[in-house]
Amino acid sequence: MGIAPVIREGALRGDDLDQATAVAVRAFDDDPFFSYLFPDPDRRHRSVGQLHRAVIHQLGPHATTRTAYVDDKVAGVAIWVPPSGWPYPVRLQVRQALSALRAFLPDLGALNRAGSILRAVQHAHPKTPQWYLQLLMVDPVVQRQGIGGLLQSPTLEVCDHEHLPAFLETQKEENLAYYGRFGFTVAAEHRPVAMGPAMWSLSRAPRG
Repeated sequence: MGIAPVIREGALRGDDLDQATAVAVRAFDDDPFFSYLFPDPDRRHRSVGQLHRAVIHQLGPHATTRTAYVDDKVAGVAIWVPPSGWPYPVRLQVRQALSALRAFLPDLGALNRAGSILRAVQHAHPKTPQWYLQLLMVDPVVQRQGIGGLLQSPTLEVCDHEHLPAFLETQKEENLAYYGRFGFTVAAEHRPVAMGPAMWSLSRAPRG
């Protein structure tokens, strides 16, 4: 790694939130799920930015937000939902639904396709206590430098200490091997839409 990142915890606001939104646009530009929903690049960038800005902003008070900074710029973000945080409060679910509606307008067909996939994924979400990695993203310009691991490791250590599992979902098959390095294994594969992308649920048993 070149410059060692600085890791900070806390909800993102203002310019940091703007930077995190831009990181999401770059990090998910080639994501199969978002490419399927938004084939047009300009539309994809706008909608991915709106969706992730809402997630980062709205989950801040309900989760552990961990941010990596390189040269004082946001380089990566992880959002960990604690065992008591899932399912989300009804008020938060309503806010997320409204944010998604705005991000998908005017193409409600894409929203319907996304809903079919996400409902299958949510059905597989564990009902027992676990730490949930809602979001992990690293700016492509600094990927493969260990930042994703730094954003995961503090919570994974908590999981091991408290003997709790961890859980996440991913839309990229290449991520299965990546998360496997941290002890995650595939719990389920989801393909609810014909000709649509796959998604995977991954779980990690506590170590030690």
